[in-house]
Amino acid sequence: MKRWRSSALIVLCLLSTVALAQDRVITLVGDEWCPFNCLAVPNTQGTLVDSAKSALAQDGYQINYLQIPWSRAIIGVRDGVYDAIVGVGLRETPDFHFPSQPLAFAHHSFFTLPSQTWTFRGLKSLDEVRIGVIQDYSYGSLYEDYIRAHEADPARVAVLKGNKVLPRLVKMLQLGRIDALVAEEQVLNYHFQSRGLENPLRHAGLAAKEALYVAFSPALADSAELAEILGRRLKAMHRLSFTGGSGPEGDF
Repeated sequence: MKRWRSSALIVLCLLSTVALAQDRVITLVGDEWCPFNCLAVPNTQGTLVDSAKSALAQDGYQINYLQIPWSRAIIGVRDGVYDAIVGVGLRETPDFHFPSQPLAFAHHSFFTLPSQTWTFRGLKSLDEVRIGVIQDYSYGSLYEDYIRAHEADPARVAVLKGNKVLPRLVKMLQLGRIDALVAEEQVLNYHFQSRGLENPLRHAGLAAKEALYVAFSPALADSAELAEILGRRLKAMHRLSFTGGSGPEGDF
């Protein structure tokens, strides 16, 4: 009888947890960064948002995604106005709660006009150009290694903020106001493909490769738990994909 009561209690606790999760709406925020974060495409909110939504739905959580400027997204999540930020790197918000698994990897690269010959050959080679970047992006290690030291020098770095920044950076490059821009390769390609064009810009070297996460607010009580749940579910989804649903489980 005691064993039966104990089992019943466990079931009731699990059902209660699921019911609470179903009442919890998690608000994710990020800027327009197609194909990772995207509201412009029917039936998807971007690969990162879709993956996070699928993972958290397994525990009954509902997801709301808002698209706002990146700097405002970081501040809002840090202050607890929103639950989590999408597409962030470990270096960008080290005080946030991160899941154990990333959702994808970014390749931050330099791009120039096709007529140019400059190529990124390490930080010293940046002395030769004026680059364009987006405010508060880490670009892997590039922010700490170079941008932070020079972002107040407009002769070296043009820092743009606000909505739809990438098209503005491309326009600055085309007008000769910067010599190179830094962008994630898939995102820049998508920018042109969505306009029916092939990317006309010249790839001028990889700045950094970076793991991308959904990271949760340090100001909210259940953030650490949500990060743990998301990491566990992402790992299980990866294992299922990797094994095809059968066979031994490997590490992510």
